[in-house]
Amino acid sequence: MHVPGFVYNPIGIAIEGFAIGFFIAVPVGPAAALCIRRSITVGAMAGYMTGIGAALGDAVFGAVAAFGLSFVQEFVARRETWLLAIGGLGLVIMGWTTMRQRPRSVGDPVANDREHRVATHFHYASSSFFITVFNPVTVMAFGAAFAGRNLAGVGASLPDASLLVAAVFCGALGWWTVVCFGSAALRTTFTEKGLLWLNRLSGSVILGFGLLAMISALPLPWRRISHSLGL
Repeated sequence: MHVPGFVYNPIGIAIEGFAIGFFIAVPVGPAAALCIRRSITVGAMAGYMTGIGAALGDAVFGAVAAFGLSFVQEFVARRETWLLAIGGLGLVIMGWTTMRQRPRSVGDPVANDREHRVATHFHYASSSFFITVFNPVTVMAFGAAFAGRNLAGVGASLPDASLLVAAVFCGALGWWTVVCFGSAALRTTFTEKGLLWLNRLSGSVILGFGLLAMISALPLPWRRISHSLGL
């Protein structure tokens, strides 16, 4: 627990926040599928914008945990079923659309138009942000990470909490930078047919996560089921 009058070390906060943001972003999920697909099919910038959206989503939940916004955590816990259903439906639609999408033609004048490019980059960031913030597990993960690292009381100081949230964003973005530029390096190895199958594969992954979220929102005795399965 945070002792009144105790001042956190700014360097320590920055390191802790960066590590938390980085490692919470690592698990493979729908945002990772989007980032990898866009980096390969469109380019590193498309993947990077997707990563920025996901990192902003992580920063939102980092702020919830850092500033001790218990009412947000309670809202998420009470509305977890609805959030899972809405987020799952969004993922199903996004996954199905991705599966049916054909690779973009090279030199497309519309795609190269500046106004279209800005709107497209906003779409890349907003879609991954949506995926991240509609995952109620993320806010619980940040809460557990902050408590485990003795950062639960950092919200008592606005500068400390702000630094922690900024470090979380930078840590998450660091992971997405590695993913998008690593994936973009593989662009030259994909043929048009390969890109088509990449769309289908990544779309299937996103759709699968959506179906899983919607199924988990059903009013079933999940604890009893998991116990019977030995999980």
